[in-house]
Amino acid sequence: MSYETTIDEPVKVWALFDHEIFPIAMSWQRKLVKFEKLILKTTKRIGQVKILTLVCASDTANYELEYNSESQIWKVLKVMPKDGEW
Repeated sequence: MSYETTIDEPVKVWALFDHEIFPIAMSWQRKLVKFEKLILKTTKRIGQVKILTLVCASDTANYELEYNSESQIWKVLKVMPKDGEW
């Protein structure tokens, strides 16, 4: 059985911004986490601020990230281990 862990802390993220946004990696807890693919992307607005929520897969876990388009701050919201992990 796997459990998700709520984190909600700022992180540094390397991402490509073209027609879409694609996170490549993040620096979290003194580790470099490389992303293999983008699983899900949702968008919401809070007033004039656009908030993107992205679920990215690494080789060991899935990470839910949040990007604030106004402040340009990234947060890792949740860590969801893949089946058979943790």
